[in-house]
Amino acid sequence: MWLRLGLLIFAIGFAVPGYAAQTDFVAQWMKEVRERLIASGRFPAEAQGQIGNVTVGFVVDRSGKLVSSWLYECTGVPALDAEALAVIGRAQPFPAPPPKAADHQLRFKIQFVFSNGPHPDRIREEAAIAAKMRSICRGC
Repeated sequence: MWLRLGLLIFAIGFAVPGYAAQTDFVAQWMKEVRERLIASGRFPAEAQGQIGNVTVGFVVDRSGKLVSSWLYECTGVPALDAEALAVIGRAQPFPAPPPKAADHQLRFKIQFVFSNGPHPDRIREEAAIAAKMRSICRGC
């Protein structure tokens, strides 16, 4: 099953240092932020046939409210660039960060990968599910 409108958008890489001392609470919060972004993603209809990578930065406050967002790197396709920023806006409010989150962890840098087909990870996941279903149904 392809994610929303057959795209998907994300090779999200959070540009925050990965400290070994990072708590499970902070890691869980970052996962929730990522999931919120993925759920808010869609492929803009006006960009059909276009592909590109957009890198966006954003900052949230201690309540999870979006403070600012900006483009680090553009695709050159205005609809894709605008959609990357729109995803950030649609995803808010973000979950409030845990008290142990350092100030630098409230600043994100992510990459959106826009394409007209499913993300390669999604293709592998669907193939694995289909194989499992075939093995289960052999005895039916």
